[in-house]
Amino acid sequence: MKFDKETLIALIICVAVLIAWPFAAKFFSSKDQKAPEAGIEETVKKEQTNEVKAVEKAAVAPAPKAKLSTVLLANADLKLEISPLLASIIKVTYLNHNAAKGDAKVATVYGDRGAFQLLSNQWTIVAEPVVKLDKLSCTITRKISSPQGLLDVVQTFSLKEKGYEINCSYNISAPQAKTEVVLTDVVIYGAEIAPWHTVSGDKQRALSHRIDYRTNYGENDDISADEDDEDFFFSRPPAVLWAAVSNKYFCSVFKQLDNRFGFQIWQDRRFITEKEPVIAVGAVLQPLKIAPGQSAKFDFALYDGPKDIDALGNFAEGGAGVMHLAWGPLNYLARLLLWILTTFHALCKSWGVSIILLTILVRAVFYPITARGNESMKKMQSVQPKFKELREKYKDNPQLLNQKMTELYRAEGVNPFAGCLPILLQIPIFFALYAMLDNAIELRHVSFLWCKNLAAADTVFSIPVFINNWSIPVNPLVLAMTVLMVIQQRMTPMSMDPAQKKMMAMMPVVMLFFLYDLPSGLTLYWTVSNLFSILQLWLQKRRGQKSGAANTQTQGN
Repeated sequence: MKFDKETLIALIICVAVLIAWPFAAKFFSSKDQKAPEAGIEETVKKEQTNEVKAVEKAAVAPAPKAKLSTVLLANADLKLEISPLLASIIKVTYLNHNAAKGDAKVATVYGDRGAFQLLSNQWTIVAEPVVKLDKLSCTITRKISSPQGLLDVVQTFSLKEKGYEINCSYNISAPQAKTEVVLTDVVIYGAEIAPWHTVSGDKQRALSHRIDYRTNYGENDDISADEDDEDFFFSRPPAVLWAAVSNKYFCSVFKQLDNRFGFQIWQDRRFITEKEPVIAVGAVLQPLKIAPGQSAKFDFALYDGPKDIDALGNFAEGGAGVMHLAWGPLNYLARLLLWILTTFHALCKSWGVSIILLTILVRAVFYPITARGNESMKKMQSVQPKFKELREKYKDNPQLLNQKMTELYRAEGVNPFAGCLPILLQIPIFFALYAMLDNAIELRHVSFLWCKNLAAADTVFSIPVFINNWSIPVNPLVLAMTVLMVIQQRMTPMSMDPAQKKMMAMMPVVMLFFLYDLPSGLTLYWTVSNLFSILQLWLQKRRGQKSGAANTQTQGN
């Protein structure tokens, strides 16, 4: 195709925008996002701007001002910092997940409230807690004053040798009570989570941040963290089997053990910035009735870690719904593709090779359909001169023109929609693959060839611009993807008018502009897919040439 003046001007504009885009993105992101290095630890200093609206009567006692040394509890995957005074987990560190820069680990910092904290406006602590620490458990005993007398509250936190499951058992007794003790308005603060980029420093194009829950009728539902108050907070909190908060890669799923009827969900939200909320869930307990000499016992568990489809499914019925890999029905397709990807990884032990194998598998499944589509487009291209003649001949009679074109389609055996069918069928697969590869934590900080992180762009170096220390990153995979798109476009038979061809010629440059900082796992998939398409077109062209030569030889004989 020839590059005329208009095409050249459009190309120059696209290249100029591409160069300017990193600077513009940094300018706008600096306004909307807090510096990643600050992390979530600064969020505990921010004022809570939204009231707790989930429960009308559940009041929360103010945190005691006294400070005691925190207790550490750890296994192979988690390190917990537990406050004896609050009897809650105030910090969770994920030992196998590093932040974007340096050796710092990703962590959730709770502040004055923590996971498994028992809250009520009816009591105050009257003595220093007693702590008993074992290898994988920590027991805290507190004396609490209530309107109905002194209470002994014993909480035991426990971990397994490995994994992200945390258990907490509660034992509340009133040894000095002479009549039945009834405790109301008791809340357990389950867990909270912040937007992913604020805790990790990763670049994130869109927030994936929500509350999930499963009702006691066995139905999953969710609420986006950025909803208005009237849509985010329940007017009447439902009874749930579990509740969860999640961001792009991590989640905290909170459930009560040995309770088949569920608990009433409690929820909260506060804001780091105007567009960055920290969301929390917990449980409102039914009134606790404790007879003299008896105690109230109950157990809760928390899965606090990365979104792992198997671990979530094992932890809670329907827990895999927290994944949210894609939108709507595509989520099931994305989960299937993730299962295939992890199966390939179990065989070859390389996530990069697994992406390549998955891409080849998808393209092989669609090979017959795309082959027929390419053949149809080739036929359409061959009959274009006849269509042009018909348009000239019947340009003043549109009705007759349509009739003659239909007759020509039938005579030549051409289906005008056959070339579109492969694209339409592949669109759901493409979006599901895109979403899955973009949200799979398995790819984060995983290297492949020159890519240091399959969940980020494969920048090999940057070209300094010397303007506010800005630079232009050089990402080889997305550049290779663009070149292959141009080659594929040149090889694909197209029956278009000149204006449409110009628009199609600009598409690779436009895609380069929008997808330049795409995670390298995605660009690896796209690059391999383009290579497969080019190979398929070449094979079909070669087969067509051989078939044409054979027909010529047969006619000559």
